[in-house]
Amino acid sequence: MTGAPRNTMAAVLALACCAYGAAAGAQESVDHVGQYQSIEIEVPGVVGYENPFDPREVEVWATFRTPSGREVEVPGFYREPFERARDEAGREVLLARGAGAFAVRFAWGEVGECDYFLMVRDGAGVRTAGAGSFRVMPSDGAGYVRRSPDSPRYLQLDSGAPYFAIGQNMRWPGPAGTYDYDAWMGALAEHGGNYIRLWLVNEWNRLGLENRAGAGPGNGLGRYSQQAAWRIDYILDLAERLGIKVLMCIDSFNSLDAHGIYGNWHLSPYNAANGGPCEQPGDFFTNEEAKRLFRQRLRYLVARWGHSPAVLAWEFWNEVDIVSGYDSAAVAAWHAEMARYLRDLDPWDHLITTSFARTEGDPAVDGLPELDFVTSHNYGSRDVAETISRTSAEKAAAYGKPHYFGEFGTDWQGEQHVADPEGLHLHNGLWSAMLSGDAGTAMLWWWDSYIHPRNLYPRFAAVAAFAEGIDWPRENYRPTHIRAVRYAPGAEPRVYPSLTIQPTGESWEDDSPYNEPQEFAVRNDGSVARREVMSRILHGLVNHPEKHNPATFRVSYPRGGTFEVMVRGVSGHGGAALSILLDGREALAADFPDYRPDDTETLHDYDGVYAIDVPAGAHTIEVRNTGRDWFLAYYRLTNYITVPNLRVLGLANETSALVWVQNRESTWGHLAEEISPHPAGATEIEVAGLAPGEYEIEQWDTHAGAIARVTPYTCADGAVVITTPAGLTADVAYKVRRVGDRL
Repeated sequence: MTGAPRNTMAAVLALACCAYGAAAGAQESVDHVGQYQSIEIEVPGVVGYENPFDPREVEVWATFRTPSGREVEVPGFYREPFERARDEAGREVLLARGAGAFAVRFAWGEVGECDYFLMVRDGAGVRTAGAGSFRVMPSDGAGYVRRSPDSPRYLQLDSGAPYFAIGQNMRWPGPAGTYDYDAWMGALAEHGGNYIRLWLVNEWNRLGLENRAGAGPGNGLGRYSQQAAWRIDYILDLAERLGIKVLMCIDSFNSLDAHGIYGNWHLSPYNAANGGPCEQPGDFFTNEEAKRLFRQRLRYLVARWGHSPAVLAWEFWNEVDIVSGYDSAAVAAWHAEMARYLRDLDPWDHLITTSFARTEGDPAVDGLPELDFVTSHNYGSRDVAETISRTSAEKAAAYGKPHYFGEFGTDWQGEQHVADPEGLHLHNGLWSAMLSGDAGTAMLWWWDSYIHPRNLYPRFAAVAAFAEGIDWPRENYRPTHIRAVRYAPGAEPRVYPSLTIQPTGESWEDDSPYNEPQEFAVRNDGSVARREVMSRILHGLVNHPEKHNPATFRVSYPRGGTFEVMVRGVSGHGGAALSILLDGREALAADFPDYRPDDTETLHDYDGVYAIDVPAGAHTIEVRNTGRDWFLAYYRLTNYITVPNLRVLGLANETSALVWVQNRESTWGHLAEEISPHPAGATEIEVAGLAPGEYEIEQWDTHAGAIARVTPYTCADGAVVITTPAGLTADVAYKVRRVGDRL
């Protein structure tokens, strides 16, 4: 069910049009509603309760009998109407417009007559509050987002139309409140975007629903900010009109983080110090009263917003793995329990997910059958496309569910944007995710301080243009078999390209393979054996000797070059030291002392490149940390790759293929270091596994989002050969389709 304006209906009861309903275009008709369009039925006379959000005190619900005869029970909710305005400084001000009341919201896809009756349960018992009927009329609504029954990696709407998510995070507004969303969402939709992500948590967030007593009008544990709820109403109405789906993130690690820089445990309403039921953050997942209160919050979410086709899914947690005292087994059990409860509660059966800070996630949670899809987060990857393509393949194989990157960025502080003013990392994240078989693009975090002020929306437009018209579930794409990537005749370079190796994994567990000495064979095509156990953290010999993990590289240089260690942070708990050994002899030593013993923040004074010369031939290079604590590092081998230095990502079925070709040096990491990509010579790429026939190869300009040329090709041996432009320094995309077959 999808994006149609909300309608407010009057039937037997007095039915009221809220301010947000009017803004969305309420219609005057009282006896019919469009397919998948929403109605609100106000329930008068249910007043006088100390906590109208607590169903133990008062519970309102409606039972709808749909045209097929199915009976659907929908919870009701309490709400207060507001009207927005701006003050002299441009800040949003919400003005109360009338008394609060209970209401029920409903939308459905079946065409025909619907009957309903309303019920109330309180201290006086159970009573009927009214009844009515209306007709659901045909409309162009497409329905809610579902997992595709035909393809495990993709999503679709109830109508069968594909849904491929293109967008970004828009987690909270600035001082302009919902006026910010008018600008942000309008610009995103104008450029083909159809996805955002909201946070419904935290006291400093104007969308935060549940806060400690005294943090805002009417707030407290088990009570929900009506100003925040009104803003969410507005955003979802706007999303429906713009064709945008919204991932509703219910809670975040901040609420249960007692020590981190963004920890809000001291402000959490669940904290016993604030009158809550939990002595420690970890109690949230096992304490029965905390679970009851969370279930109450879920009921309110479903009652107020479950009807909306703009709701893509419920996301239980943002980065739950970094709460204080994280216990995987307890958190997995909590997710399974809450997902089952939510599934029973939500008559629209929205998708359910959660998220983790660590890119690898937690298999005990991600693998739960109760969760419908998997998201990943990653910050700091110097080569975004490498991280996304590898992670997406791993998670598709592990879980057999749709997957996409829910957050990514140059770094979690947003300090590196100055090095990438044109959004190269955004561009690479969007394209690599789409061509890795994800259910959506990778979703950048920095919407308000980066994308909007720099007007990077055309990056979305180019991806949207390429994706337009592709029926992802019906095509049922698989990662394509690239049979060969070779230089076209006469295109081999005189100087071989460099290879950058950026580890992304880490662990603080003693028995992790990340924290053991490891050996890696580095091939001249750029592949690295056993790369999956390469740690981005090298531990020293004093603070954590049991984690000491020197990395040994077996290399073969076709010509002389350099081996470089790029240091990107040193522990503020004692410093570190770097030692590089070439064929068993120390070739470089560098000390990184901790000169600020009273400050444990990560040291960046030693960030830089530490290089040794390596002659042609086979060698062994060992990188060790001989200091006290840890440092972060990645590696570069210059003059090393003997094949075209191109990353090729592709998806295919028997009659069509989608291919993205990227110069591996076209990354924001190289841009930040002022390293210009070596132009790649013209390259032949064989896409195998295709049926014989006549094909067309569309070459796409990935920055303009337009077809640059169309080349005919006769496929006789099951492979189509794509020839890339000579001198490729960025990227190019291709659509390959058999003539007469629709892509």
